[in-house]
Amino acid sequence: MSKYLLILVTLPILWQNVEAIMCHRCFSAMGGCGDQIDWRMFPWKDCGDSNYCIKVIEKDGNENKIIRECENELMKSARHRLRMPVLRRHGYCLPARKNDFWNPMQTTNDNIMYCFCNDWNGCNSAPQLTSIIVAPFLLITSILTYVIMKCQ
Repeated sequence: MSKYLLILVTLPILWQNVEAIMCHRCFSAMGGCGDQIDWRMFPWKDCGDSNYCIKVIEKDGNENKIIRECENELMKSARHRLRMPVLRRHGYCLPARKNDFWNPMQTTNDNIMYCFCNDWNGCNSAPQLTSIIVAPFLLITSILTYVIMKCQ
């Protein structure tokens, strides 16, 4: 019986939730990274511990400048860190914060939009590895435990 208790104790240790976010990382001055992205030119890049893929749309006259990047990379830049909206949720496109000392009543800059997503690769989270690795192990362990219990 102590064998089975050992198995039941070690299984939760093996169960780890692994997620990886992969985003397109480019800016509109690079060909193929405009409103429509050419995914063959800009494959997904691993974002490590980032929670969101972000698309920044900056209106400059009649032209839109677009930046596609991981959240953690944009947060390294003081420019984006100060402008990025505090509310970050999948599917939200929000205007940038305006930190204007001389005009404190105007809180947003409608010329710059930050769009957040995290539901699929390219704007997204990768499949959870636990279901791929641990599920077959749990199935085999359960079958072996059942067979051993039946034989005794």
